[in-house]
Amino acid sequence: MIKLVFSINREVFRITINKKQIWYFDRKWKKQIRLVPKDEDFIRKIKMSRNSIPNSLISLFTLTKKEQEEYDNAKTDEELAKIVIKDCRMKGGRLLKEENDF
Repeated sequence: MIKLVFSINREVFRITINKKQIWYFDRKWKKQIRLVPKDEDFIRKIKMSRNSIPNSLISLFTLTKKEQEEYDNAKTDEELAKIVIKDCRMKGGRLLKEENDF
């Protein structure tokens, strides 16, 4: 399991990668949301949060077809971690901490 801690605009969030599944959570969203493969109720959960979770998360975690193929073609969790770090940096995130728990 790989744990990554990022910050965007002073908001800290965590991404966990385990067995080619990517999970997201932060201080407002205590329960984890599966990002890859995409959780079918993800958008509904954000809309129903009554703005306690910003709508910007929808655009932050919406993948293009090319990005989805890149995630699908990754063979190990380490490759997925590199892709996640690259994508978060492109969207303004800063990596604070990286842990590998095996």
